[in-house]
Amino acid sequence: MKENEFKARYFRQPVPGKEPEIFAKGIISTSNQEHSSLAFMPDGREIMWSVWRLPHDRHKYPQAIKFIKFNNGQWSQASIASFSGVYMDGGPAFSANGNRVFYYSKRSIDESTREMNNLDIWFVERENNGWGKPINLGKPINTDYMEACPSLSSNGNLYFVSDRNQYENPLGNNDIFMSRLNNGVYEEPVSLGNNINTDYARESFPFIALDESYIIFSRDNRKFNSSRKLISGKRKLMISFKGEQGEWRQAVEMGKQFEDARFPSVSPDGKYVFFTKYTENDNEDFYWVDAKIIEELRFEFFR
Repeated sequence: MKENEFKARYFRQPVPGKEPEIFAKGIISTSNQEHSSLAFMPDGREIMWSVWRLPHDRHKYPQAIKFIKFNNGQWSQASIASFSGVYMDGGPAFSANGNRVFYYSKRSIDESTREMNNLDIWFVERENNGWGKPINLGKPINTDYMEACPSLSSNGNLYFVSDRNQYENPLGNNDIFMSRLNNGVYEEPVSLGNNINTDYARESFPFIALDESYIIFSRDNRKFNSSRKLISGKRKLMISFKGEQGEWRQAVEMGKQFEDARFPSVSPDGKYVFFTKYTENDNEDFYWVDAKIIEELRFEFFR
C-alpha cells in the first residue's frame, strides 16, 4: 500500500505509539456512545461499529450499527447499516472473506412482535447491492440466555460471550465460548476454560486472532454500592496465547494503558490495537495504540 493511501485509510492521523490516542475523532469517535469493537473488512476498506445515541432514549433511538467505506482515496459519511436501525443491534464482526457480518440483536424472530427479551447472534450475507435479510444463527449458538459480541477466526470458528453459565455459577456472569465450524455447521459451544473465564468477574468482548493464536478480551471485576458508586475492582483488557498443545494459557493483563478499556480489536494489517474507553457523560470513544505490545507479551509468555 502506498504511503498516501495508508495515511488516508487511517484518516490521516499521526499513528500512535505505546500510549493510546483517540481514533478518528468527529468521524467515528463522536459525541455519542460508541459501543462495540471496530470491525474491519479484510481489505480494510469498510469499517463497522455500533453506537448509542446520547442522551439515551433506548426506545426512540436503539443501539444501531454504522458503517463507513473507503473509495477513491477518501471515506464516505458514516451511515446506519441497511439491516440495522429498528431493533437494538450491536457488536458487528466480519467473516474472514468479508461476505458475512455477524452481530447481536434483540430483533424478533417473530416479526409480529417488536423485539425479543434476550440478545441473540444474527448474520447477514453480502449481496450485489448491499446486505441480505438478517438470519438468526439459531441453536446451538443461541439459547434462552444472552449471546453477544461475536468474533471469527479465518476458518469460521465463532467466539462469543454468553451468560448461560451464571445460574450454575452465580459468582461469575459473562463467560467466553467458542463454537467450531464443521462442514458449514456450528458445533455445540464450549467454554474457553479457567485460564480465560473466572468465577469472580465478567469476561466479555472477545477478539480472536485470525489464526487463533491469541485472544484479547475484557475482564470486569468492579463492585458498586446501591448508588452505583464504584467501591472496588476495575475493568481491564486481558490477553491469552495458545500453547503448543492448543490449550489457552493463563490470561494476563495487557498493561496500565489498557485499564478501564473494553471492546478490543486489531487492524487487518496487524499494526494497531483498538478499544473503547469512557470519557465523560456516558461518552465512549475509540482509541488506538501500536500493536507491538502483542508480540512483546507473546515473548514474555514463551521465553
